[in-house]
Amino acid sequence: MNKTVKTLLTIAVASLMLVACDKKEENTEKKASTIEEIQKEKGKPARVVKAGTSKLIDVRKFSGTIEGINQNSAICKMGDPIAKINVQVGSTVQKDQVIAEYLFTGDNTQYQEAQEKIAVLEKATERMRELHAKGGISQQDMDSQEMQLKVAKMGLETARRATLILAPEAGVVTEIKFKVGQTPGQGAQFATIAKLNKVVLKLNVTSKDIGFFKKGASAKVTIADETLTGKVTLIPLAANPTTHFFPVEITFDNKAKKLLPGMYVTAELDARQVEGIVVPAEAIVYRNGINAIWTVTPEGKALRKIVKLGVQTKNDVQVTEGLEGGETVIVEGQSKMNDGDKVLIVE
Repeated sequence: MNKTVKTLLTIAVASLMLVACDKKEENTEKKASTIEEIQKEKGKPARVVKAGTSKLIDVRKFSGTIEGINQNSAICKMGDPIAKINVQVGSTVQKDQVIAEYLFTGDNTQYQEAQEKIAVLEKATERMRELHAKGGISQQDMDSQEMQLKVAKMGLETARRATLILAPEAGVVTEIKFKVGQTPGQGAQFATIAKLNKVVLKLNVTSKDIGFFKKGASAKVTIADETLTGKVTLIPLAANPTTHFFPVEITFDNKAKKLLPGMYVTAELDARQVEGIVVPAEAIVYRNGINAIWTVTPEGKALRKIVKLGVQTKNDVQVTEGLEGGETVIVEGQSKMNDGDKVLIVE
C-alpha cells in the first residue's frame, strides 16, 4: 500500500469519526429535550382519584385539666407552725388519718387543759360511783356526773383534732401546699385528697362549640400511646358569668391511675357526622389563603378549581363548594400543572 492510499484511508477514517461524533451530539441534544417532548405529546404524569360522596366524622379537640371526681381539702384549724408532715403527694390515706401535726407553742394549750380536766373529772366520777353503790348519792346525781365526764371527753377529742390536720376522706394526696415550719393560718387549705378510681376532665368551652356536646357522648384522650375513653357527664345550661365559658365535664374510669389530677390533656370528641363530596387531603393545594384542587377534564386537560372546605380528618376532606362530584381529581403531580396542560394518568 503506497503512501497516497494510506493518506486517503486516514482521511476517510477521520471523516467517519467526525460524522459519528456529530450524530452522537445530535442524539444527545435530542435526548435532553425528550422529557419536554414526551410531556407535550403524552401529557404530564399524575395520579388521580374520583371525587365521590361519603360520610365523615367531625372530630373536635378540646383541652382541659384533670381533677379527682371526689376531691376535698384538709383544712387547718389552728394558726400555728407545722411540726410534722406524715404523707407526701401520691400517698393513699384513710378518712381521719393524721396527715400533719402542729408545733406546740404554749399558745395552743386547749388540748392540754382538756386532758387535765378529764383527769379531774374521772377521779371525781370514780368516787361518786363508790358512793352511789353504797346509796350515798341519788341516781340523778350520778347521771349528771357521768354526763359531765362524757361532755368533757367530747371536748378533749375536739381539742385533739384541732392540734392535728386530718384527711377529710379516704383517697390519694394530690397536693400539699405547705412545708414543715410554715404557718398556714386557721382555715387554710393544707392538702387536697382525691379519689382517683374516677377522674373528671374539666373543659372551658366557648359559645361557638358548646352545641357539639351531648350528654353521654364519647371522648378520648391519649396518654403514653394509650387511648382512654370517657363520657360527657355535665353540660351546664349557662356560661360562667365571669369567663363566659361553659364548664363541661368528661368523666373517665381510672382504676389504673393513668390520669392524675393536674394533668393538662386534650380530648377528641366525635362532634357530628356529615355527608358530602370527599377527596383525599393530599388533593388540596393551599396557596395565598386559597384552597384549590386540580382536576382532569374529559379532554384530558388540567383544570384548577377553587374550593371551600368543610370537615377535615387526617386523611380526607369534605368539599362544600367548588366540586359537583364525579370529577377526576389529581392527588399527585399537581405541583407541576398549569391550566390546560395535557395530563398523563398513571397508576
